[in-house]
Amino acid sequence: MGGPGLEVAKFAFYVFAPIGFMVYFGGPHFYERFVAPDLYKFNPPPKQKLPTEMAEILKLNEEDRKMRMERRLAREKALKEMQEAEQK
Repeated sequence: MGGPGLEVAKFAFYVFAPIGFMVYFGGPHFYERFVAPDLYKFNPPPKQKLPTEMAEILKLNEEDRKMRMERRLAREKALKEMQEAEQK
């Protein structure tokens, strides 16, 4: 076949080709050139800033509870009206 020189060349290619791909495609120059310009196009930053302080989190949690309670009461009221309309 090819001899020991060819086997050494194939082995070197099999070992160093993946390493070369990782170095090139994983390097910061590749990221800055191809990925960074489109980063916010496909993954925009959130429009609403998430709270970080405990007081803000508790406030939002309480507002959410109130909204859920209001929706629940409205649902129950509508259900009660529907039942009363069916009985008549």
